Amino acid sequence: MSKVSIIIPAYNQARFLGQAIASALGQEQADVEVIVVDDGSTDDTPAVVATFADNPHLKSIRQPNAGLPGARNRGLAEATGDYVCFLDSDDYYAPAKAARQARMLDENPALAFVYCDIITVDPSGQPLPDQFSIGQLSRPLSGNIFQSLVEGGYFPPHTVMIRRGILAELGGFDPDLGGHADYELWLRVTGAGHQTCFQDEPLAFYRTHPDSMSKDGLHMQETRVATFGKIARRYPDAFAAALNHLQQTAADSFQANQVLWQAAEQARGVATETRTANGSVNSRTYSFLQHLPAAKILRGQPDQQAVWETTLDGRTSKAIYLQPPAELVFRLPTGARGLLSTAVAIHPDAWTKPEAGGCEFHLRADGRLAYVLAIDPARLPTDRHWHEIKFEVPENPAGVHDLTLETKSIGPNSFRWALWRNPTFTGVAEAALNGRGVV
Repeated sequence: MSKVSIIIPAYNQARFLGQAIASALGQEQADVEVIVVDDGSTDDTPAVVATFADNPHLKSIRQPNAGLPGARNRGLAEATGDYVCFLDSDDYYAPAKAARQARMLDENPALAFVYCDIITVDPSGQPLPDQFSIGQLSRPLSGNIFQSLVEGGYFPPHTVMIRRGILAELGGFDPDLGGHADYELWLRVTGAGHQTCFQDEPLAFYRTHPDSMSKDGLHMQETRVATFGKIARRYPDAFAAALNHLQQTAADSFQANQVLWQAAEQARGVATETRTANGSVNSRTYSFLQHLPAAKILRGQPDQQAVWETTLDGRTSKAIYLQPPAELVFRLPTGARGLLSTAVAIHPDAWTKPEAGGCEFHLRADGRLAYVLAIDPARLPTDRHWHEIKFEVPENPAGVHDLTLETKSIGPNSFRWALWRNPTFTGVAEAALNGRGVV
């Protein structure tokens, strides 16, 4: 079996690094060398690496901080294996990963790289209840996947084993692309016409925690744009074809979602907004979570919004994550009088972070400020819970409602994840609101 080089860039992740190194050195039935590149860490990383110093398969390098792509490239320059894997210091491998992927490349010389499925774990290494499986995606996963990759990156770098000769041909990681350097590399390899194969088995463990680079929304947004610009210049025809396919897919998805939404409303008996004989408006429910892609961004970047599942106050709920400063407006296809209900919080992972700060939550209805709440759970333990919000929105004669969610930072600190739990607007009959105030 061919030799495999496993490159582990390490920067201030000492608490996870030992498990990463042990998983790389513990590969079964595989000829591996493990190259740890300490990228100028200031924590206990050198001490962790030193505990493995007697292992003949380990090579340790320490260098001034050059960033994640630079550390990977340094390891690549030292690699001697036929195949190369890149394992981030907070992730780890299943024992059979290297052998199974090396065997696939040995038996299929036309493949440039292979990649496997993942198991997502929490900071302690426990599998999360909700798992993402690459194999469940409804897009081509093997062959030339350039078009699929343009549609969206969907596998982390440590799932991949790639031929070192391909990297010698096309180059390593672009140091200017930070958290998207691996995505750009896979686009570059597939844009050049190389083939890949997806292994439908979870051989890599992906750890989620507050310090991961992928949680830095602004950085990820900027590097994604730079990645697309570079790839569009390098492979303009392939990129144009992929964008055309993506636009067609988006149109098909929109039509399908409209059909599903109408069917769901019909099942609830509220398919259309109607009025009773006395002019009151019948019930109609609008879920902000379902319509997040259609929301208009008034402030912030697309990567500052997402949907997360959060466990708080003893319950697990889906919420809109809106990293401040950010502002979203939802245009509801109804002007009915109704009730808006949600709850706000800062994600628990930020409560104990010294760099965390407070946040203001603003809610506007049809241009009018309806609700403001400021919380700072990092400094006020009494703020560490969901803060319930319910208020009534008056009828808008224009026939639509513009409901705006906004988050603002309090103070200079920037580490905060603002959450809006399952915001929902329910239009209700006039009679149900008699005697109750409105915004």
